[in-house]
Amino acid sequence: MRLLHGDGSDAYGASPLEPLYHAEIYSTIEKLLDGLTPMVSGAVNHVILRGTYEEFAVIINVRGLDARVVRSLRTLAERVQKAHPSVMHAWIYHDPKGSRYYLDLERPATGVGAKKLYGASAWMQTIGDVTYQVGVFSFTQVNLAMTQLLIDTVKAHAGVTIDDTLYDIYCGYGLFSAALAKDVQRVIAIDGEEATVDNARYTIRRAGGQVTAIRQVLRNGEDMRTVVNTIQKMSRKDPAASSNVVILDPPRSGTAEGMIAETATGLDPRVVVEVFCGSEEIHRSTREWKQAGYGLQRITPLDLFPGTMGMEFVITYAKGFISDAPEPNQTLRRSVSRWQR
Repeated sequence: MRLLHGDGSDAYGASPLEPLYHAEIYSTIEKLLDGLTPMVSGAVNHVILRGTYEEFAVIINVRGLDARVVRSLRTLAERVQKAHPSVMHAWIYHDPKGSRYYLDLERPATGVGAKKLYGASAWMQTIGDVTYQVGVFSFTQVNLAMTQLLIDTVKAHAGVTIDDTLYDIYCGYGLFSAALAKDVQRVIAIDGEEATVDNARYTIRRAGGQVTAIRQVLRNGEDMRTVVNTIQKMSRKDPAASSNVVILDPPRSGTAEGMIAETATGLDPRVVVEVFCGSEEIHRSTREWKQAGYGLQRITPLDLFPGTMGMEFVITYAKGFISDAPEPNQTLRRSVSRWQR
């Protein structure tokens, strides 16, 4: 058995995106995989290391899950911990489709989704003055060394006040909303995975914020309308009547169809900050926000993926903001050019 990157290239040595210690752990895991029977090793899709720079979680993504696979992988995980005590959590993630995405969100809902081998379902990590509870399977930024800068950039773009209600859509474990919790009147945190929403609620409260956390899968505009209706029933008033700021940090594929129009109509935010995992979706989002009455006000590129062509972008859209800037793709090219210089 050999561990490879997703593109099939050799995975020897540490990636510039992750802690150096990962390379040593992966080397140990690779040797242990060689000792498994073909039936068990053939069930392995991916091996993932997550966590902080001091505390790690190993996730073994498998296409087949039975008692024999669990026993063999538990033994492997315990040997990894013996060699590397900082690997404090170990889990199996069942992905029968063998997806190229290591935590496939579209896997079948039936059957056993995950199996704990040892440790906990979350770890604690401190960024700035906030300590976050991060679920083993929650989305989290890979490059921890850049996370504080990302938070600071989003804060600067949002420009919240104590009179604002902050809507953190695709909130994850509350990375942005927990950092802003004490600066706003209330946080509404929304995500599609129950454990992730629970972690966000816990962290935002610990950070001193008032929070309403809502579990809602956001597949289309109707799902966002459901969120708005839920908030209206809970508060007994129109959410759009408040001073609202929206932070959107969607998956790489961008916001779901109809989400932007429903967010603008249902919440009437004064400012929207959208975080992009690449440049591909910027033009579409900007066009949709413009149709909803919001103009592109500010764009900041961040190199969250050193050693790759990937870039992260933080963009502010303001209600009624009229800009004489060129089309978004031209603005993006100029912004990246300035950043490179």
